[in-house]
Amino acid sequence: MRETLVTSEDSVTLLDQALAASECVISVMGDHAGEGIDAIFERKIADIRVAGRTFWVAKSAKARPVQVQSLCAAQPGYVVFVEAATRGGARPTIASDPAAEYSRNQIEWLPFPAGIGPVTGKIDKSATAFVFDRLATDSSSTLDLWQYSDRLDASRPLRFILGCSTMCAVRADMTTHPRRLKSRFRRILAVGALAEPYCVWVR
Repeated sequence: MRETLVTSEDSVTLLDQALAASECVISVMGDHAGEGIDAIFERKIADIRVAGRTFWVAKSAKARPVQVQSLCAAQPGYVVFVEAATRGGARPTIASDPAAEYSRNQIEWLPFPAGIGPVTGKIDKSATAFVFDRLATDSSSTLDLWQYSDRLDASRPLRFILGCSTMCAVRADMTTHPRRLKSRFRRILAVGALAEPYCVWVR
């Protein structure tokens, strides 16, 4: 089991690794079913201490399991969580349904590791989750979104919209692109290291 990163020094190390990667996942963070951001991270870090990994429900057409697994196939994968450009810019998750199993391929289903907290969200046929074995909070750094493009089409800048606030991204200079985001710099809230199988379906 790799070390769970929770100290400020460790956080910088993990964040540096994520920012040095040529590809990563970027997620605009919102509250979850009335639970604040700090409480969510504390709960998920506790999962890693107990079981060596945690599952983070996230539904986006731009970060489906196959896409995230592909990103992690050639290099370590990371998710960088950033704050919304404006208050309410990330839709809070209202549903808090519990999931009981996960699958990397929708064929073989496995129970969640013993000892982790509930894996909750809007659990329907399209529900997915990231798998982390390291997770660290960080509130002292910013991410330049103009230095990333959409991994599904590297010629396009990132475009976050309600219902699609998480995207697989690739390093690319979008500073002169006419459709670049208006809000360039976002405060980083946390960073997670993706662990095999990286992103899964949950039910």
